[in-house]
Amino acid sequence: MVASVAIVGANLAGGRAAEALRLNGYEGRIVLIGEERWLPYERPPLSKECLWDRDQLPENFFLHDQQWYEDNKIELELGQRAEALELSGGAVRLASGKEIRADRVLLATGGKARLLPLDGATAANVHHLRTKDDADRLAADLKPGARVVVIGMGVIGAEVAASARKSGCEVTAIEPAPVPMIRTLGAHFGAWLGREHDKRGVTARYGIGVTRLHLDGGLVRTVELDDGTRVDCDAVVVGIGIVPSTELAANAGLAIGNGIVVDRQGRTSHEAVFAAGDVADQPNFFGGRVRLETYQNAADQGMAAAQAMIGREVDYLKPCWFWSDQYDINIQVSGRIDDSLPVVMRGELDSSQFTAFFLDGNIVAGVLTANRAVDMGVGKRMVERRLEVDPGQLGDPSIPLREFLKPKAQAA
Repeated sequence: MVASVAIVGANLAGGRAAEALRLNGYEGRIVLIGEERWLPYERPPLSKECLWDRDQLPENFFLHDQQWYEDNKIELELGQRAEALELSGGAVRLASGKEIRADRVLLATGGKARLLPLDGATAANVHHLRTKDDADRLAADLKPGARVVVIGMGVIGAEVAASARKSGCEVTAIEPAPVPMIRTLGAHFGAWLGREHDKRGVTARYGIGVTRLHLDGGLVRTVELDDGTRVDCDAVVVGIGIVPSTELAANAGLAIGNGIVVDRQGRTSHEAVFAAGDVADQPNFFGGRVRLETYQNAADQGMAAAQAMIGREVDYLKPCWFWSDQYDINIQVSGRIDDSLPVVMRGELDSSQFTAFFLDGNIVAGVLTANRAVDMGVGKRMVERRLEVDPGQLGDPSIPLREFLKPKAQAA
């Protein structure tokens, strides 16, 4: 019998796990441990709404209010760092010395922003965005007319660049890859996004890195690039990825790969310990293993692991799905976005209203949409079902996408 559960990580994965336990009838003790002082919240607004208007949090920013946790008898240990996982005794030890005993432990420890490995990277006007407190500090520097250098144009960097422009800042983006968001959009669609940023006033330097930060009065005032070019600035934003927080698991002897290794139930190499979210090295829908840093995976895997912890049948294996809002463009991605795969388009690229299907043979392996959320609603199911299609019909806009989900379309 599972009498108690400890969840390390008061974030989206941890918060949804606690919620799922109660929704599935679990009546035992639940302790939710978080290093931040905040109730569990959603991270996507940190690079968007939280930067536009730092005095007004988005509606539903927090997963639940304080009363909900009290009503559901979920004990909160916020502002507390979990220091050790005692597998033999079934306990989580906090930095304060307090021990939380538990029959099952969920590690939703997420990750930390990867720091820029240069002198000056800890200056007060150099920002690494991962937490609400990070967003609050960054928002204070995004004043109209401020010169902002964004280092790294992955998802976070691209979203911050868009938010800084919306706030009236002058933005220079530095990215070693040839286009923004190349890992998630590929080269062709990354180039499209680069053009969209260019149209909106972002000065971008691609295929180049940063070699030095020049300080004056304790603040970074100039960023020096590989070619010797210097860019003056009032603030720097670093978006070069995250490092999964595996220390707790590794010190306890759990298997570590590109994160904490889990199976399709979210179970680690120890039967009583589970992991979910950005930290989990999990089975990939397309084979092999993967670590997904997406909102939907954190929420869904957290809920799946919670059910597995209390003995429910779980087989969690989903393709990735995520979205990114930049300017007036909503980008959504599901499955494999791979430059080696042929693409079938609906809509025109430069209209910023299109759907791109990536085909593995005739099977829909990935879908990318711009301002076509309805298409993604169908596209996700196509990817999940490994749907086989006729490429000619798929590219015919007169055929509604819903038709492809019908049994007759599959039989054809």
